[in-house]
Amino acid sequence: MKKLRGKMVGMVMLAALMMVFSGCAKPPTTEMSDAKLAFQEATDAGAQTYAADQYMSAEQALNDATKLMEQKKYHQAREKALEALKLSREAQAATATNKNAANSGAVEIYNMALSALNAANQAGAYTYASAQMEDAQKTLEEAKKAYEAGDYINAKQLAESALAKAREAEQIAKDMGGDQRANQARQIAGEIADPGATPRPYPTNHIVIKGETLWWIAEYKQIYDDPFQWPVIYKANRSQIKDPDLIFPDQNFVIPREPELTDDMKKEAIKFAKTRGAWSLHDGK
Repeated sequence: MKKLRGKMVGMVMLAALMMVFSGCAKPPTTEMSDAKLAFQEATDAGAQTYAADQYMSAEQALNDATKLMEQKKYHQAREKALEALKLSREAQAATATNKNAANSGAVEIYNMALSALNAANQAGAYTYASAQMEDAQKTLEEAKKAYEAGDYINAKQLAESALAKAREAEQIAKDMGGDQRANQARQIAGEIADPGATPRPYPTNHIVIKGETLWWIAEYKQIYDDPFQWPVIYKANRSQIKDPDLIFPDQNFVIPREPELTDDMKKEAIKFAKTRGAWSLHDGK
């Protein structure tokens, strides 16, 4: 009888202790709130794109913490919430690093594609590989839009595609006699003057032909006879030229002349052309 009473007393005490410990465990609401906030900040920063592994780990930890909360396993839920908080912050930090790297990579490839597009243009690709050239140009424009939208990974991929297309167009143009076409373009524009011809007045406009660049146009004898004055043409036609590195056939450009074109304007243009440096995504803005 005494043994039975002892067992009953022990069971009652055990139950009481369990109730005490259960009552002491509180829901980790603060930890859960902090974890959710950190995860949202990582999401807003773009971690799902630029730090996918860390982001998925943080998401899994947060989901586990939520389930444990629902099961009232508060001690375990707290541990998982703290883990989710840590992983979310790591994902956000990795996002900043990876996003900067993606930004630089996108700019680098874009500039390479832009240079390749200009090289193809000068080789006569608009005549001998017009479809490939237009495709490359369109893809490069899409890359620029993606970059401006902050989608650096997609921008880089599109720029890589544009680079490959531009190089293909250049090779086709060279194989089909691009050098001969370039010489013909210069003759059509009047760069190679006929010694016996009657001098003509300097033109006040110029219609772009396939393969030309602002540099070439400014270099023509009847224009400015100086390639470094191309910014004069660019500034006078900003409404038509979104990017000075991309001009298109049949565009009709105003060619400023004296007295509107002053010596100071010429000097400023030459200085800008000589100090411009590397190509920029933001030219023309």
